[in-house]
Amino acid sequence: MGLEDYHVIELVGEGSFGKVYKGRRKCTGQTVAMKFIMKQGKAEKDVHNLRQEIEILRKLKHENVIEMLDSFESPQEFCVVTEFAQGELFEILEDDKCLPEEQVQAIAKQLVRALHYLHSNRIIHRDMKPQNILICSGSIVKLCDFGFARAMSQNTVVLRSIKGTPLYMAPELVREQPYNHTADLWSLGVILYELFVGQPPFYTNSVYALIRHIVKDPVKYPDNMSSNFKSFLKGLLNKSPQNRLSWPHLLEHPFVKEISDEMEGREVPFAVAAACESDAALDICRKNSQRSADLAGSSPEVAGNTSPVPPEDFPGFASHNDVKHSGNHTLDRLENNSRTVKGAQVIGKDNEALTQVLLPLRRWSKDSQHSCRDQEIICANQSMRILSNLVAAGAFQSSGLLDEILSELFEFTSSIMSLNSSGLNELLSKVLSVIKHLLDCSVSCIASSHFTKHWVAMTEIFSQILSSSEDSTGRVVYEASTCITSVLSKVANALKTSDSDTVNTPLMIERSKQILDRAKTCGLMEQLCICLATAGSGLISGSSTMLRTACEACKAIWSLIDGVEALYMKSNPSLFPVTAFQSCSMRRLQIQDRERVSLVGTDSTRMIDAFVRAFLRSKAVQVAVSYCLRQRMETSLQATIQILSRCCLQSAIIPGILCGLPTSLPSTTVVSGGGDGSIVSEIFSVLSLCASLLSKDPQAGETAKTTFANPSLLATHSCLLLAIIAQCFKSSGRNSALFVLTTSMKKQQARLSVLAHHFSSDDGKASLHPHSASAMLALSCILSLECGTPVESSISEVAVPLIPRTASLCEQLKVLDGNGTTKPHNSSGALSYWHGLRDGCVGLLESRLKWGGPLAVQQLCASGIPLLLIELLNHNHQIASAQETASSGYQVGLSPAGVVWTVSSIGHCLSGGALVYRQILLRLEHIKLVSDLISEVHLKLVKGWGGPGGGKDGVRDLINSAIDMLAFPFVAIQNAPGLPASNASINSGFLLNTGSPGGKICIEDRAIVKAIEEDLGKFAKILLEVGVPSIILQCLEHVETKDLGRPVAFLAKMAGHKPMAVHLVGKGLLDPNRVRRLLDSSSPREVTLDILMIISDLARMDKGFYEHINRASVLEILKDFLIHEDPNIRAKTCSALGNMCRHSAYFYTLLQRHHIIGRLIDRCADPDRRTRKFACFAIGNAAYYNEMLYDELRRSIPQLAKLLLSSEEDKTKANAAGALSNLVRNSSKLCDEIVSNGAMQALLKLVADCSTIALNPSRKDGLNESPLKIALFSLAKMCAHAPCREFLQSSELFPVIGQLRQSPESTIANYATLIISKVGGT
Repeated sequence: MGLEDYHVIELVGEGSFGKVYKGRRKCTGQTVAMKFIMKQGKAEKDVHNLRQEIEILRKLKHENVIEMLDSFESPQEFCVVTEFAQGELFEILEDDKCLPEEQVQAIAKQLVRALHYLHSNRIIHRDMKPQNILICSGSIVKLCDFGFARAMSQNTVVLRSIKGTPLYMAPELVREQPYNHTADLWSLGVILYELFVGQPPFYTNSVYALIRHIVKDPVKYPDNMSSNFKSFLKGLLNKSPQNRLSWPHLLEHPFVKEISDEMEGREVPFAVAAACESDAALDICRKNSQRSADLAGSSPEVAGNTSPVPPEDFPGFASHNDVKHSGNHTLDRLENNSRTVKGAQVIGKDNEALTQVLLPLRRWSKDSQHSCRDQEIICANQSMRILSNLVAAGAFQSSGLLDEILSELFEFTSSIMSLNSSGLNELLSKVLSVIKHLLDCSVSCIASSHFTKHWVAMTEIFSQILSSSEDSTGRVVYEASTCITSVLSKVANALKTSDSDTVNTPLMIERSKQILDRAKTCGLMEQLCICLATAGSGLISGSSTMLRTACEACKAIWSLIDGVEALYMKSNPSLFPVTAFQSCSMRRLQIQDRERVSLVGTDSTRMIDAFVRAFLRSKAVQVAVSYCLRQRMETSLQATIQILSRCCLQSAIIPGILCGLPTSLPSTTVVSGGGDGSIVSEIFSVLSLCASLLSKDPQAGETAKTTFANPSLLATHSCLLLAIIAQCFKSSGRNSALFVLTTSMKKQQARLSVLAHHFSSDDGKASLHPHSASAMLALSCILSLECGTPVESSISEVAVPLIPRTASLCEQLKVLDGNGTTKPHNSSGALSYWHGLRDGCVGLLESRLKWGGPLAVQQLCASGIPLLLIELLNHNHQIASAQETASSGYQVGLSPAGVVWTVSSIGHCLSGGALVYRQILLRLEHIKLVSDLISEVHLKLVKGWGGPGGGKDGVRDLINSAIDMLAFPFVAIQNAPGLPASNASINSGFLLNTGSPGGKICIEDRAIVKAIEEDLGKFAKILLEVGVPSIILQCLEHVETKDLGRPVAFLAKMAGHKPMAVHLVGKGLLDPNRVRRLLDSSSPREVTLDILMIISDLARMDKGFYEHINRASVLEILKDFLIHEDPNIRAKTCSALGNMCRHSAYFYTLLQRHHIIGRLIDRCADPDRRTRKFACFAIGNAAYYNEMLYDELRRSIPQLAKLLLSSEEDKTKANAAGALSNLVRNSSKLCDEIVSNGAMQALLKLVADCSTIALNPSRKDGLNESPLKIALFSLAKMCAHAPCREFLQSSELFPVIGQLRQSPESTIANYATLIISKVGGT
């Protein structure tokens, strides 16, 4: 049948598999449920599995299971038709809240029958909940919605991401461990408990808290529950799956055991049990269980059988039933003896016996072309079993003997490889397994020259195996990879621990170097990437046997990288720049300016680069890496995470891939990242698992021992990967935490909470254990992506409460005192080569200060945080002077990123009150401490730092954070009243006014504003004594043009104070090359504006700066700026030119020579009102001192007159009137033009318009703002010349001036009287 045989009536629900509609069969009228499952987005293999499962489920017939009636498919979707039943158990719970025990028992019996039927047919429901239990007519209970999810995704049996509230999930499910049918029985217990009590045994709105309760809390049973019911639930709700009440004992429990009356009248349904059908069902379960095991890292299981499959070919002590004897009596006897430890050790000391064991191998090696006969293969296999037993018994104590046997085995392996026969793969894999264990035994002999020879042989064999296409199962590649991993991991460990063995250290290092050099020359990294790609291709095609090959390849890759890095660190120990800076200062070393270099050496960089290329080029490699993460095997998981961390640091593309972002996504486009299925999602799942394993619950602790040997180390590396991803996003301009946290608020809450769990203990305190510190760092880095986000944002709302309490932060910020107390757990102060132990702590502190508002700032300041931060920075001085850094390796634990967060936090604290401001900024040693951080030497160290927080971006961030702190007083008082006139305009350093902590201060903060104003002179003196102005000038040379904004803004602030202005000019502020760079067209707009403001302020301040301004060669630039497209630049240029003519005629000749006056006059008609205002100001000053420029200025008269008659602001009119007065100040040559162009008439009109205010005493305030005084002053100047007097006398507006003699404002009255007397009027 097909869809045409049904009427689709209405949508009744949606599930994980698709949509469910109510339908009706056309022929019979039967009401049915129609479930539509889309094929889109599913692999062909998943579609095939679904078809197979539907056929099996079609045959299930049980009165308590919803019956499948029909199924069909189209190219787009499947449709599964089942009987229609209404009335969910969920609805009963909503209506009645709870049920009597008798009703619960009746439901329990039916559910037990349904589950027993399913489990007997190898079907696990996996989604038991009240919504999937239907109550039909006659109170018949039916289970529905089972089985389909199994084929709907690659995560088939093992839960890998918790969607929704896991109220009914078993502990093993929420821990994301392998599970079997007993998970259904736990869910049954929860459902029955809820039916009786009214809510599940563990209930909370927080998903994370719910998981903790399920894993660790005991179930509390009500007193009114019968003993049988309680016993039954205790059996089901056992947190240990293997101890849970199960079949067949469950059926005999008195609470659900059916009595004869109940069994009568109903037919016991037969199982699905045609043999072929049963086999098919079992086959699917096995496939899914195997896939589950692949993901979970455990042996495959099927429903009803919890016994793990024993590992294959574990070396040593093979049983009698597992071997095929060769018929060689000597070998048979030796093999029999080797099965005991004592017998194996005797053989190991008997050279003749060993000769007999190796004889089949030697014969093969000498004549390999004729050694493929069955008997030779049997003998060789028997020799392998004996050697395997000897290795397991520790029978080889002599390094010489080990070398000899390894040499024989490598020669034997080469002989097998030369035959290129897939029939020998089993033998080859066994030989490689024995070699691996012999290599493990010979690690103490790594300094031996023989070991290097064996390594060369092994790499050659590995290369041959990869080039062979005869290994379809991947087992040979796997065994070969284990050999590679064994050697490389031992080399890495030896290099990292060799300092404890001073006798063997030099030789050990030399041999390790030879081994690693061989790895480089033979292209081992590229070969391992090929191995990983091969494994990935196998996994894509459905070959689960390739999973362990992928894991081993990742382990080998990491061991190689780890060894190369360890070797490099032997001669190049890594110090954070702030620590290295103090060491260099003490030794007076010269630090060379250099570009960023890798912290782990060029060899490691090349290898990581090779892996990155393979990862980006090959989908198979990405799949293999993803499987390694999901497999949950600790060593491969650690290795994969470490590799990915380095890949992110190497390539800006990798973090986006790990978060599932499109590779072509613009950096400014914000989308949801880190969704289900992404690698970042897996990392958060790993962290969640580690959190449960690190909890204090005894059961969880027991699980941790059997699951992860070191969950805290795994959590550390997982958090560091998240931190690196966030740091890479920030450096590439992706400023949103949504890239990592998704747009789902539930996921944001869960992910941020799991990070917080790792640094919070039950008493609310945070610790500086590495995994705690790394979790704080990860959270800090993710929150730093929300730069500038207001506190109302969803992420900040979630994050701020998770930040440790003030007392906890204070405790972590404390550094070693004289008695050595409060020393952190990691005395090196480093979480990794790139991250400091205290980075995350200060990062979270900065987030709290930034988002917590004024109250949070005040609370933190009251706890002494600012001085603790100062002490943290200052501690580097102490340890450097004590030369502890070199001798003990101790660092305070601040990477460049941590230093920036620390300085930024201090800056945020400054708004906490006058006391804090004085404690921090009015101490010379504190200013010196911060200024040292932006000194040339330290900036060079940061620029060369190869980790996050280094390079040009790191230099910029450090300079900006220091400037925000040092510029705080200048910014904070910008709105305060009563500033001296000599101070810089509040418009200078606009970038700091709007984007630094000082900008938060307003006039209401009277105490701190008053303190700043009182102490500003003292602060400026400290800045000069430390040399801060010249240090900021030097900073300009260390940042790119696009990042000049903040340093130049600070220079503009300081240039407004004469002592600092003198210092700056003396240190080269106006150096022609520097000014040319800062005013270049590529320079940011705010930089151009601030440089113009600096020139203007210096020119206004003192004519002594004129010569320096002239030597800066800015006039041609200013001339061009007069026609700039930006009106703000035009306006500030006019202002600067006006101030350059303020004190003398120094620039008159230069203005004439550069033909600037003409363009300046044109600006009187500029469309921008501010430009017109400052143009009038500049023209007036250009005419003040002499008549040199009068001829050029003649053209300005009509423009000035027009402005007087326009609706301009009063200041513009005043400037225009003043300019006209200066045009007659030095001679009468322009008087005729002033009269003829209507300038005097315009002045008289202005006076007449303002006279009403001037004669009204109640409007004195308005009078002070009017241009009347300047207009009268200008007319008084003009009256010195006859043409002007004659015009005034004849004007109909002249009587107005006579009236102004009665003005209550004395200045106006005096000017009016003077004009009347000069004109000769009455």
